[in-house]
Amino acid sequence: MSSANLRSKFRQWRSTLWALPLSLVLSAATSSTFAADNVVIGVIFPTQQHARVAFEIRILEETAKANGDKVIVQYSMESAATQKNQVEAMIERGVDVIILQAIDAKAASALVTEAQSQGIKVITYDRGVTDAKVDFHISRDNYEMGTLQATSALTAVPCGKYAIIRGDKATVAQIDMSRAYDKLVKSKTCIDVVHDVFVSGWETAGAQREAEAALQAHPDLNAFLIMWDTGAQAVVQTLKSAGVTPGTVWVTGSDATTPSLAYINQGWQGQTTWTPIDQMAIDAANLAHDLGTGSEPRIKGVLVDGVRNDFPKLTSVTKENLCEFVTKIAPKGWVDNDAVFGAGINPCT
Repeated sequence: MSSANLRSKFRQWRSTLWALPLSLVLSAATSSTFAADNVVIGVIFPTQQHARVAFEIRILEETAKANGDKVIVQYSMESAATQKNQVEAMIERGVDVIILQAIDAKAASALVTEAQSQGIKVITYDRGVTDAKVDFHISRDNYEMGTLQATSALTAVPCGKYAIIRGDKATVAQIDMSRAYDKLVKSKTCIDVVHDVFVSGWETAGAQREAEAALQAHPDLNAFLIMWDTGAQAVVQTLKSAGVTPGTVWVTGSDATTPSLAYINQGWQGQTTWTPIDQMAIDAANLAHDLGTGSEPRIKGVLVDGVRNDFPKLTSVTKENLCEFVTKIAPKGWVDNDAVFGAGINPCT
């Protein structure tokens, strides 16, 4: 085990001892039951508000438990200041590995460096950082995500008026998806981008406000290119309120959440992109165990700018392959068939 890992183990042991009565401290000090391969994993996510988060955390915790590890989970409520405090508290607590979903890619870089200076391994998850080399990054390929969304829109609406609603400007996911949008959509001369905005914190209410503004100014819009499902759902509500006929405006999204799958079935949303978050969560827990114990990571990944990346396979979901997604691709427990197709109705059987 490396000296950094030994220091991390000492911090973990010391923190545990401080919390115990003296009699138990003396007992623990003479006990040989402490397992050197037990890893304490600090998980810091920006929010609990997205449907995928509870699903991922459950799988991550189950996988870590099977590895003999402990998971401490905290949510930053989309506040970079809160996330900074949480990372520093994890460092003080003496965790072995931090799994971090960065709110501000630049600000979080300093947190990564600070944790690593204390011998703590850092895995960035879904949202990366810009100015630090983490020990591993687990994420969908967000450029590919943007490509799938833009391609679906261009196939459905090769020419016409587009509104683009992008996510938070400070996140790497938005930056990478935007590169694909700009290359594929904004370069086409017959596409008129009449509304193009960022939404701070990937806020659903913000997406709805922008959709309302875009539709009010341009009631003949042909497509909403939007990066995330709850934002897409807000767009659908706006279209409904405006009396738009389902299927006449193409709307993209990501995460293949049940409400968006239902809207795809009904014709309101054109596309969503599925990231196998179940596999991401499993990989995160396993990599945390490997890095925390100083073992060779069981996942090799792809080297990008000196950092190992674990990219899962993405699936673009439209009405054409909705049944295939529901019956073959989606993990157990992710899709509520009744909510997608209606109670007792399943056209996929």
